[in-house]
Amino acid sequence: MAEDHSETHPLAKLLALSDRLKEAGIQHEVTRYREDGVSIIANVPGERWEIDVLEDGEVVVEIYKSQGGCRGEEALKDLFAQHSENDIE
Repeated sequence: MAEDHSETHPLAKLLALSDRLKEAGIQHEVTRYREDGVSIIANVPGERWEIDVLEDGEVVVEIYKSQGGCRGEEALKDLFAQHSENDIE
């Protein structure tokens, strides 16, 4: 019988976590934006979970929650005004 390495090997941990999310019906994607790990981005209504599996096997989770409420298209002006790296109008 094969050993379960999901607790000690980062890749096995990443794959097992992705499988659990899939089985739970939670929409997610695997991406990489860190030099020292791979991330799973899981989206559920009103929340975004960033789950990083680092090369040493450590798991770091950040949760972003909606403050609720919806705004119209005019809200996009705030997005560009506050976060654009270039001057655009």
